[in-house]
Amino acid sequence: MNNLKNLLNGQKGPIILGIIIGFLAAIVQGFTISAGGPEAYGFCALCHTRDLVNGLLNISLGTGLGLATVSKAAILPVMTMVGVLIGGFVAAKRSREFRIKHALLKDILVYFIGGVLLMQFGLLFGACPYRAALRLGYGDFIALFGIIGIIVGVWLALLMIMRSNTGGN
Repeated sequence: MNNLKNLLNGQKGPIILGIIIGFLAAIVQGFTISAGGPEAYGFCALCHTRDLVNGLLNISLGTGLGLATVSKAAILPVMTMVGVLIGGFVAAKRSREFRIKHALLKDILVYFIGGVLLMQFGLLFGACPYRAALRLGYGDFIALFGIIGIIVGVWLALLMIMRSNTGGN
């Protein structure tokens, strides 16, 4: 147990954790242990967030659809994003890495618009990294375009971050 803890705390920890989550997701899907939702719904940050927002809107607008009928998903997978946010917040506070960043309005708008575009294109291609990998595992090669899009998007985001850290030079 201590060796695993040391391994996950190292520089390659996020990669190893991603591989572990990927294998666990594949095993869960392989045994058809599902908390609801369609095939390859897995742990989809885009779909679960979309379904949570749609469900909350349905509840608040009184349409009678509620959370459980959005995308024919059960409440459990939809609530995973709430768990991710709470878990991330708690982990950041415990490791003393949580800090509020101050940014210019221009930067906030760029990040907001980038997030909206990420969600729209991600839902268009079904390209949440977890879901894209699960879809590719099911033989859906269109998911490969989503994975390539994720790689290009991360690369462009890194370029923007590096440019902003060097003062725009």
